Amino acid sequence: MGIKGIYPELGPCKRISLAKLAGDCLESNKRPYRIAVDIAIWQFQNQAARGGTNPAIRTLFYRLVRLLATPIQPIFVFDGPYKPVFKRNKRSGRGDGFAIAMAKRLIRLFGFPVHDAPGEAEAECALLQRHGIVDAVLSEDVDTIMFGCTKTLRNWSAESKTAKTPTHVSLYDVHDMKLGDLGLDREGMVLVALMSGGDYLPDGIPGCGVRVACEAAKAGFGKSICRLKASDTAGVQKWRDTLKHELRTNEQKFFRTKHRFGVPEDFPNLEVLRYYTHPVVSPESGLPDIRQKVDDKSDMQLEALREFTRETFDWDYRIGAIKFVRVLGQALLVQNIAKRTDAITKRTDANAQHIKRIAGRRTHFSTDSTPELRISYIPEEVVPIDMSNEVDEVIQKGRSGLALNSDEEFEAPGAVAVDDAPKVFDITKPDLAWVLEGLVKASAPGVYQEWQDKESTKAVRKSPTKKARAAKSSKGPDMARGALDRYVKTTKAPTSQLFSKIPPEPSLDPPPGSPTRPLARSPSKQPSSPTSKSRVKKSAVQVLDSSPDTPRSFKPQKQPETIYISSSPPTAPIPSPLGPCSSAAPVLFQTDKGSTSLRPTFEKNRRQVLKQSSMEMFVTRSKSYSASSSTRREQKGPEDEDGDSDLEPLSSLTQPTPSAKEASPERNSLWQDDNQNNKEADAASSSSAKKKLFRARTSAPGFYEEVYLDEEERDDQLAAAAAAAAAGSRTSSAVRWSDVSIIDLT
Repeated sequence: MGIKGIYPELGPCKRISLAKLAGDCLESNKRPYRIAVDIAIWQFQNQAARGGTNPAIRTLFYRLVRLLATPIQPIFVFDGPYKPVFKRNKRSGRGDGFAIAMAKRLIRLFGFPVHDAPGEAEAECALLQRHGIVDAVLSEDVDTIMFGCTKTLRNWSAESKTAKTPTHVSLYDVHDMKLGDLGLDREGMVLVALMSGGDYLPDGIPGCGVRVACEAAKAGFGKSICRLKASDTAGVQKWRDTLKHELRTNEQKFFRTKHRFGVPEDFPNLEVLRYYTHPVVSPESGLPDIRQKVDDKSDMQLEALREFTRETFDWDYRIGAIKFVRVLGQALLVQNIAKRTDAITKRTDANAQHIKRIAGRRTHFSTDSTPELRISYIPEEVVPIDMSNEVDEVIQKGRSGLALNSDEEFEAPGAVAVDDAPKVFDITKPDLAWVLEGLVKASAPGVYQEWQDKESTKAVRKSPTKKARAAKSSKGPDMARGALDRYVKTTKAPTSQLFSKIPPEPSLDPPPGSPTRPLARSPSKQPSSPTSKSRVKKSAVQVLDSSPDTPRSFKPQKQPETIYISSSPPTAPIPSPLGPCSSAAPVLFQTDKGSTSLRPTFEKNRRQVLKQSSMEMFVTRSKSYSASSSTRREQKGPEDEDGDSDLEPLSSLTQPTPSAKEASPERNSLWQDDNQNNKEADAASSSSAKKKLFRARTSAPGFYEEVYLDEEERDDQLAAAAAAAAAGSRTSSAVRWSDVSIIDLT
C-alpha cells in the first residue's frame, strides 16, 4: 500500500517506545499523548487473524486494551463517502458494513471517540495533525506525508524477538529527518507517487522507479507541478518538456545517468494530482467540534463491554468474567489514575484510591528506560463488574448401556484430582502492574510523595553517617566478630578457660627401656625470631601471663600470648604438659641439677594425673648421632648458649623406626649404651650440688638463660628479684624453674 519501495529513500526512521512518547508528552505538556488512528489499515490487518471466535474483532479488542493501558488519547477515523472511487485499479468502497459497525461499537464501549471523515481517512488524519488536534498519526501508509502530515507512526510491534506484545513504533518526523532537503516533502512525495506509482495511479511512468522519481523530486519538479493550476495547460506542457529533456540528456546533472524511457503525453494525470493536492477533508469550521470530541473522552461502558465479550468471544459464565477482569485490570488502573477531576485538568489523590502500595521501580527496554513504578491493586476493585450474576458452568451428562453390572462399580470418567486442577486467577487478591512514574507523580502526588519519603528513609538507614564512615575507615577491615565461625573452628581457648580445670598430675617418668632426656632440652623451647634462633633453641623459654592476678614479678612487659598450634582442633581446653598453672598464681615446683627424675614436686592440692609421651617414639637415633651426642655432653657445659642442640636433625624424622622386636642387636646395644651414659651424667651432676636458675636476658625481653649456681648464690639472686618486684619493678631479673609456665608445642 502507498508508494512501493519508498522507505529506503526516506532514510532511517526513529524507533521509539509508544509509552515513552506518552510519558514525555505527559511530563512536558501535562496531558496525554494524542494520536489519530486510520482504522482502515487495522481492519485490513485484522482480516489475517486466525483462531478462536471472531478473530478479527478479538484482535481489535486486544489492541484497544493496550492503548487503554498507556496514557494516550486516540481518535479513530473511518473512511467517508467522498473517498476516490478507484484505488489501485479497484473500485473502493467503505468496506464490510457489518465489520465497520461492530468495530465502531467496540471502540465506543471502550470510551474512545470515533470520527467519520468526509473522504480518505489518511487525509483527514493528516488534517488533524497539521492543526494540532493530535500529535501524530498512526498509519501503515506514508501517504499521510503526501497529505501534509509531519509526524507519522507506523509498524506498531514488539521490539524484542521473543516478546509478542507491541511496544514500539517507527516515527517519521519530516523536520527531524530533513526530508525537505531531500526534496521528499509533501510536493516531492506527490511527484514520487505520480512517477513511480501510488494508490490512485499504480502504474506511474512505465520504466520509472522510485529512485529516479526521488531524484526528480530533489531537482524541484515536485514543487513546480504542485503550484501549477489545472487550467494552465501551457505551464503543464512546459513542465513536461523540461522533465523529458533532463531525463534524456541529464544536462543539469539532476540524475545519476541518462534515462531512455519516455514520458507519456498525458502525464501527469491532473485528476490524480488533485486527489493528493486537494483531498476531501472536514472544513476548518468543523475542527473545533473534532477537538472537543478528542478532549472529552467518555467513560468506559463496563457492563455493556462485559456482555459484548460474552456474546462475541464466548467469555461466558464465571470463568469468562474472571478472564475479563484479568485482561482489563492494568488498563483500567492506568485510566483511573489518569482520570481528570475537573475542567482545568487539576488532579487529586482521589484518582489514587485503587493504589494499595508502590512495590518497586524499574527502567525497562520496553519503555526505552522510561521510569516505571510497580503498583499493587485489587483487580476486583479496579474492574467493578457484578460477579453475582456470573455462575459456574455445569455440563449435563448421562450414560446408558446394556451392561449388567452397576455403573457405580466404575470410576467416574474425566475425574480430575484437586491437586491437578488448573489454578484460577483470584480477582480478590492483590495483583501487580507497571505504570509510568510520570503518570503516578502527576495524578497521585500524595501517594508518590509518601513512597519517596519511605525510600529516602531506607536510603538514610542503609548509608552510614560521616562520623560512622570515619570510624569505620580508622578501624580497618569491616568484619564482625565471629564472622568466620561458620567456616572454621577455633583451637585457641581464652586463658581463663585454658586453666579453669586443673588436670591430673602428669606422669613424666620415661617409659622403661627408653633414655632419659635432660630437662634443659625441653622441646617447648622455640625461638621467637629468626635472629635469635640458635640462642633460644638451647636454653630460652617464654613466660606466660596466664592471669591478671599473677604476681607482677612474673609478668614480662608487652609479651605476646603463646598460641597453641595443633593439626586438629581439641575437644577440651589444652593444659600445660608439665602441669597446669592456677589462674591466681603459678604452680611452683623445683628441680635440682642432681635430680635423676623428671617428676616435679607439685602443690599437694594440685596433684592430678596427665599422660606424658616420650619424645623417643617420634625420633630415631643413628649410631653416629649417639656417639656424637655423648661427646658433646662431655665437652659442652649447660651454660654454653652458642652450642648446638642435642636433638636429632629433621631429616631423621622421615626415616622409618623399627619396632622393638625388629631392632637389630647392634641397635639394642646403642640404646643400652645411651642409657648408661645418661645415668653416668646424672650421677656426676648430682655430686656437684648446684642449683638451676633462670636469669632474664637483656637482649631478648621475655626470655631467660639457664644457669647453675650454688644454693647460697641462687637464694641471694632470688631474694634480690623478690625485693625488686616488691619495690614496683615490672621486670623480674631471676626466676626458678617452678615459676615458669610453658606449653608443649609438640
